[in-house]
Amino acid sequence: MPRTDENGRQLKALLDYLLDGDIDAKAIYDALGTSSSTYYRRIKEADYPNAEELRLVADRFSINYPDLQVRFGLMSRDEVLSYLESAPTTVATRTETRTEVRPARPKLSQLAPRPDAPPL
Repeated sequence: MPRTDENGRQLKALLDYLLDGDIDAKAIYDALGTSSSTYYRRIKEADYPNAEELRLVADRFSINYPDLQVRFGLMSRDEVLSYLESAPTTVATRTETRTEVRPARPKLSQLAPRPDAPPL
């Protein structure tokens, strides 16, 4: 039985909830960098998702990584707070200003396969 969050949801169900939509399994195993067969085998294992898998998913879907760790019981809220309090705080000033405009990330429903990509 894989890990679940504090409400008993597995990773895909939690992502559906957090991202307010139906996330395809393909989007998850693409984020993990695995094949579909590896993903479907992995989701049955007791240590799924592990910290690295949560980090990859958090990066891909722009979700807070420490929050995912807390939700799946890999860290407690106290451990996160203790880490933040123990980290030295420094303030640096920037001498130059940089104005970089990042394009908005498209929603999954707006994505389409590339026409020049070979078939699977």
